[in-house]
Amino acid sequence: METIDASSRGQQQVMELLMPATMAAGLSLATWLVLPRLLRRCHSYVESGPKARILGRAQQQDDGVKEKPPTPPVSYEMSLFGALEDPARLLATTITFSYLGGLVAPRSLGLQYLSQFRAGTTVVSLVWFLYGWKRNVFSRIMSSGRSLSQSERERYLTMDRILSAGMLLLGAMALAESCGVAVQSVLTVGGIGGVATAFAAKDLLGNMLSGVSLQFLRPFSVGDFIRAGAISGQVVDIGLHSTQMINSDKYPIIVPNSFFSSEVIVNMSRIQWRGLALNLPIKLKDFNKMLSINAAVREMLHSHPKIYLENENPRCNVSQVGPASFELAITCDLKPMSTDEFLLTEDEILMEISNIVARSGAALGTSM
Repeated sequence: METIDASSRGQQQVMELLMPATMAAGLSLATWLVLPRLLRRCHSYVESGPKARILGRAQQQDDGVKEKPPTPPVSYEMSLFGALEDPARLLATTITFSYLGGLVAPRSLGLQYLSQFRAGTTVVSLVWFLYGWKRNVFSRIMSSGRSLSQSERERYLTMDRILSAGMLLLGAMALAESCGVAVQSVLTVGGIGGVATAFAAKDLLGNMLSGVSLQFLRPFSVGDFIRAGAISGQVVDIGLHSTQMINSDKYPIIVPNSFFSSEVIVNMSRIQWRGLALNLPIKLKDFNKMLSINAAVREMLHSHPKIYLENENPRCNVSQVGPASFELAITCDLKPMSTDEFLLTEDEILMEISNIVARSGAALGTSM
């Protein structure tokens, strides 16, 4: 009788162990086999359902009229569901095996760490999912059909780096907290050392903060010609710590980003027009021809194809009179152009003004 009772208790214990273990193993197996199909079905529904119709991805016929061409659909690998698949598998597998471990060895010394292990795996899975989702979003933005300027691409890349660093930092703190580390105490004790480190690395931190500010405010972009203080040249690269430039002598210049926060930046590549000012001396004996010369110069400037007339009209007037000559001051605005084009246009306009003076019978004088 005792043998029968012992056998019954043994069978009951085996059943109590086997049933939960079978259910846990079945859940893990379902996560690996069924979950991907379920997520793909959800993705297909989202891409072809009401949300897609609102976004114009699905074409409907209404009274024989088709909607506008749909926007490109999002692939499963680049979607929210694609980012969720692997972290969900990791979390389900970890929970399953930790649960089985508790069933197999309920009095094991390592059992006390299973709860911390599950909490840590949950944090890792969550950070993995958020990071993958963020990566997919920025990848879709960068590879979208809409053309992005260089400044927009750099802004998105900077946002991507900042979010990645923030996720890794918060994930590390949450993982340490789930493993039993008192993060708040560590931060409190490390505050004094943090202050000392901040003072020691203030230049590095200042350059990095200025680099983030440059990425978002965009006072200049790669390829722009700028002048800041005594430094001028073309921007080659804008980094998080420093900016690389090439000056007029083709020497590379590496400028710390904090330099730009204390200097006035002149971006010569974003001007809407360029000012031109010329002074032309004419002999004083030809002063009676001054009005006709002024009128001819203004007419020439108004008809010149490179003169910008939307801001103000070109001017030509006598600026000063000397003992032997008087001086014509010519001012006008030119359309946006490179430095080489500006110099050529300046020489061209000066030559045409000299020809106008010569055709009027006047003679050029000497500078005052």
